[in-house]
Amino acid sequence: MASRTAFVYDSSLPLRQLEQFFIRHSKDVFNRLEFSRALEEARSLAEGKHFLRVMDIDALVVVDNEIRAGFEIKTLREDVVHYYGRDGRKYVKVNGNQYRSYMEFVRRTGIDVHYLVRVQARGGDYFYAWGVLGTPVRFEWLGSEEFGTRDYYALIRREAVAKISPEELPKHLKDLLLGR
Repeated sequence: MASRTAFVYDSSLPLRQLEQFFIRHSKDVFNRLEFSRALEEARSLAEGKHFLRVMDIDALVVVDNEIRAGFEIKTLREDVVHYYGRDGRKYVKVNGNQYRSYMEFVRRTGIDVHYLVRVQARGGDYFYAWGVLGTPVRFEWLGSEEFGTRDYYALIRREAVAKISPEELPKHLKDLLLGR
């Protein structure tokens, strides 16, 4: 519970302000769940079969009145995000259905969606960053049906993504969004 400990020792934010933040955040999560269930009910009420997929881009960044990029922001443990392929290559592993949806979004809008994955590692956190546009990807079913861990993944070769320290992140974002 390192994050809770940080809130205990950093008293710069009053407890009531933190409480309001977490209450609003919890309500937002509940609203998303309610929306997803309503969509499922809407699908069941419709004539014929329809496949619905809901995706939420975590951030759309607007610079000088122009949408520059979307961001998918994740936090994953190092042992979860890494995949060592049968081809001997190292990959970053993320949800495949979501990635396909972002590929379609990018194709239709021309706005790139960038992944920003905070990797929780024993030696300290770091980020993997890449854009969907132009980054080679392959898709694969991984895991065990027996243990209920089988899922569809997008695999991005590690040499195709930037590895960024938390200290380097602001400069990376500046270069990406505002130019070098």
